[in-house]
Amino acid sequence: MASLHLFILLSFIFSRVPGNDCVRTLQKILVKRRGSATIPCHYDHQYRKHVKYWCEGYIWSSCSTMVRTDTPQWKSDVSIADDPDQRVFYVTMRNLKEEDSGTYWCGVQINGAVDDGASLDLTVTPAYLGVKTESWISALRGESVTIPCVYEMRYKHHVKYWCKGFR
Repeated sequence: MASLHLFILLSFIFSRVPGNDCVRTLQKILVKRRGSATIPCHYDHQYRKHVKYWCEGYIWSSCSTMVRTDTPQWKSDVSIADDPDQRVFYVTMRNLKEEDSGTYWCGVQINGAVDDGASLDLTVTPAYLGVKTESWISALRGESVTIPCVYEMRYKHHVKYWCKGFR
């Protein structure tokens, strides 16, 4: 009987540990600079009426809350919206910069117990690296080939050239 009580107690404790699959999201996301990302945070039925939030920080217990569903749901370039019928809340981050890269958490507030949550890693990359072209093109011997070179508007009046060799 004592082992049953211990099992129930441990089950309750571990049901409140972040990452126990009561809250689920993407593991990693890659976004271009100045871009936007909408992250779905799925949760179990028992959390439908709970407050949801989005926080930033590598460690769950000390992450910094950015937006919550019980306060204004838009701060700066971050917003949150809950859809309890579908058991998912969405966080949208806009106008992302490289320094926004890091660990973020979908959180559900559990009154009187440890909150539940799931983390994801966000990486923001440079939006465009100046000039780009195809990395591989095939052509028949003796025939002509057209290779597109796309460039940013800021290079509109610069001289363009083609050369052979390796970078």
